[in-house]
Amino acid sequence: MAALLIVLTATLPGLMTGWFPQDEGQIGQAAERFLQGELPHRDFDDMYTGLLTVLHALTFKVLGVRTESTRWMLLAASLPFLVSVYRVSRRWLEPLDASGLVVLCGLWSIRLNPESMPSWYILFLTVGMLDALLTFQERRNLIWLFVAGLLAGIAILFKITGIYLIAAGVLILMDYQQRQCSASSRWSPGFFLWTLFCILVYSLAASRLWSASDPLMSALHLTLPAFGLGISVLAGEWQRGRGAFWERATKWLRLQLVFAVGGFLPLLAWLLWYWQAGALAELYEGLIVLPQRRLEHAGASFPGPAAFLLSGAVFGAVCFADSGGVRSASTSAVPDGRSLRWLAVAIIGLLLVCGHLSAQGRLVCFQAVRNVAPFVSAILLLRAARGVGACSAQAFAIAATLIMGAQVQFPFAMDLYFPYVAPLVFIGGSFGLQRAVTAQRQVERRLQLWRVVVAGLSLFALLQLKSVVPLGNVSDAPPHLTGKPLNFTRCGLTVESSLGEVYERLVDEIQARTNAHEAILAGPDCPEVYFLAERRNPTRLFYDFFRPEMLSTAKELNALADEAGIRLVVIKQPFLRDFTMSAETMERWARERFGQPLVIGFSGRNDSSAPALFNVYSDSSGNKPGELPATK
Repeated sequence: MAALLIVLTATLPGLMTGWFPQDEGQIGQAAERFLQGELPHRDFDDMYTGLLTVLHALTFKVLGVRTESTRWMLLAASLPFLVSVYRVSRRWLEPLDASGLVVLCGLWSIRLNPESMPSWYILFLTVGMLDALLTFQERRNLIWLFVAGLLAGIAILFKITGIYLIAAGVLILMDYQQRQCSASSRWSPGFFLWTLFCILVYSLAASRLWSASDPLMSALHLTLPAFGLGISVLAGEWQRGRGAFWERATKWLRLQLVFAVGGFLPLLAWLLWYWQAGALAELYEGLIVLPQRRLEHAGASFPGPAAFLLSGAVFGAVCFADSGGVRSASTSAVPDGRSLRWLAVAIIGLLLVCGHLSAQGRLVCFQAVRNVAPFVSAILLLRAARGVGACSAQAFAIAATLIMGAQVQFPFAMDLYFPYVAPLVFIGGSFGLQRAVTAQRQVERRLQLWRVVVAGLSLFALLQLKSVVPLGNVSDAPPHLTGKPLNFTRCGLTVESSLGEVYERLVDEIQARTNAHEAILAGPDCPEVYFLAERRNPTRLFYDFFRPEMLSTAKELNALADEAGIRLVVIKQPFLRDFTMSAETMERWARERFGQPLVIGFSGRNDSSAPALFNVYSDSSGNKPGELPATK
């Protein structure tokens, strides 16, 4: 309870701070349209599977149609997640140390990115699934296997990337079944061939988790760890797989079927809903076809090799000091664990000092922590391969959830995606430290090291990291940015002041020139305009790059404007665009239909070089005589 209170105390002050406008507009508009009777994928292009939209709509109904409502929902959902972190870690940590891990995970999770995005809920379900699978391994009660599958199936309903949980669960069960084999039984070449086939299929799928635009770092963070999981299962089958083919196949199928039934139930309910609505084809298009276009238009790279090597050097130094501590203890040359403790203190101190000195130093430290993930995965796989008994099975289960959970960073490996993975890294790191040794003296030394790490990373997050969304400081954003509370009916978040003023001016102009809930046209890629201005989107589009063939000619735009009665058009300018870089056709059409635009840019700029952010076209558009276009 104390750990939860600490996390809440640290999270609440920044819960309503920072935003990515398009994200808030996308989830807000989707939930609003669902409340109005529209169905995701059939009536509008939901970015995700749809369950998040349904939950946001229910939250709007209870708390009101406001961005803040979705963040309260996220905060409430994070509490069971923190309880699951405690339950999982209590298997190898004492209550006080498990509580420290809860605080660490809380400080590195939604506090850093409080937007209610589906990847948060997938993280919550991932830890819940890990808890259920570990409980199954301990009690061998199939109900826990069913629960694990159920959680994985629900994750897919949040976002299609929830399928990584299915992959993790299948691999964990394959590893578990191998460990149940009797060493006295004969090796089964037939079952080895079956395992080889399964791993080849898995590896073929995992090979797609590689970015041609970031070949080295995406391989180190995502593809190679995923291959490592498959190789570990195959090696385990070679070393431990024993028993007659049909006997093993029956046990294997029994485990996988229970897990699959749990996973399929929520998916079946979802498919029946869309079948009843006659929208299965639209669901397929929204979940399978359109995301491929997203991969073509957007992506981001991991931190470069230098940051990775820095993390590797630090990680290697800790391992070397630890091994040196063991030898020193045996020879009494150095007091037990002293070098390791001092090294840990020095590293954490360096994090705090560098983070305090500059924003760039803070970013480097953040990325150094981020790059530890592949090393933790490697250590866990080694523990699983070399260990025996329950500990090695736990090591593989934790490694699988970490490696598959980390795939959420593909292909958008921006800083804001690491908090979706950080708790899994910390859970894996704590297990790797505590379960790697058996001698009491070594256990005590590792425990001291872990406490230093938890305290240091918690302080670094609390003192140096505010957020990974704009107005936070894990970015290249100028440090002088100040916050401004928005004054919208639907949004009162505190955002970067100059951009907040732009959106306030934009919404004021839209509301002054149009009637409530009137249709307007806004693009490209600005769903937030409809949501904040309380105006209707006459199209199914949130992001234009999903359907570049739509509204691609002046004839189509005129037909839409005539049918929907559009009297105002907003065109986002290149300075703010994320994905769709060209809007020449829409701009040319709007200028021909409405004349010169009202140009809205950053306020307080006295030169015409200040970038335009939005062009607003309407029957009464245009700047007043004598005003610079970019000074609005």
